[in-house]
Amino acid sequence: MGDISLNTRYLSSQRGLIKILEIICGFAIASNFCTYIYGNSCFGHGRLAFPSTLNYICVICNIIWLILNFLSLNRWFYAEKIYSIVCAVLFLIGSLLVVWWLIETLPDRWWPYGTAGIFICEFLLNLYDAKILQ
Repeated sequence: MGDISLNTRYLSSQRGLIKILEIICGFAIASNFCTYIYGNSCFGHGRLAFPSTLNYICVICNIIWLILNFLSLNRWFYAEKIYSIVCAVLFLIGSLLVVWWLIETLPDRWWPYGTAGIFICEFLLNLYDAKILQ
C-alpha cells in the first residue's frame, strides 16, 4: 500500500484546473438537460439521451479522477490519458447530436444554444487534457 498524501499543487496545476472546469461544465449541462429539455427525466429524448448519459458518466469519472489525483492515489496515468481521449471523441459525437437537434428543432430560447456551446467546450477541454497528459 502506498502512502496517502494531499497533493495540493494538483488543484492549481493545469490538469487540476481542467478537471474542475470539466466538472463545472458537466453540472451546467446536466442542469440544462434535466430542467429545460425533459422536465421529469434526464434521459428521455432520443437524440439527446446519449449526450445526457455521457455527461453524467463523465462527471462521475472526473470527480473520481480529481479525488485520486488530489490524494496522490492515481497510479493509472496511462488509463487517465486513454480516458481523456475517449471522452474527447464521445463529446465530439455528443456535440454533433446536440447541434443536429438544434438544427432540426430551432428553439427560440437561448439555453439550448448555450448547452451546445458548453458541450463543445467539454470536447475541447478533454482534447486539451489528453494533450497535456502526453
